[in-house]
Amino acid sequence: MKKIWLCMITILAVVSLSACSTSPTKDNSSSDKSFKESVSLQSESLSKSYSISESESIERQSASISIAKSESESKSIAESSASVADSISKSNELASSSQEAAISLERNSQDTETTTASDPNSRTVYVVNNGTTNVYWYSQTAIHPIPKNPVISMTEGEALAQGLHHSKTE
Repeated sequence: MKKIWLCMITILAVVSLSACSTSPTKDNSSSDKSFKESVSLQSESLSKSYSISESESIERQSASISIAKSESESKSIAESSASVADSISKSNELASSSQEAAISLERNSQDTETTTASDPNSRTVYVVNNGTTNVYWYSQTAIHPIPKNPVISMTEGEALAQGLHHSKTE
């Protein structure tokens, strides 16, 4: 668009100067000279204005590019913030569910203890070496050293009937 205006102004200047030069003059060389000078001056001023316009357009383009970059950076920051918030909420949900599971497990163990206290023969016990040892444990985690042979489970009443006794190390 700017080039079209530049061409139109140049043509207009040439036409107006040629109209002036058709008037009768005594010295054609001086009018030719002044015509060429005015055309060159107009061309220079037009090229200066064009270069200014071009530099302004480059500045505007660079400004719009930097704005677009900052908008994309803001968008990526917002997306990462949202994902962090989701992760935090999920971890909070997991923590609350694990707390609920721990409370439930504690209640179950308390229920088991009250049940076993009322009926000691129904309590589950663990015997190492496929039941060939003389002792039993109430918890598998209490068995030390860790057995290499299979550990079997049975009720305390069955263990007592086989002549087993409770481990002294538990």
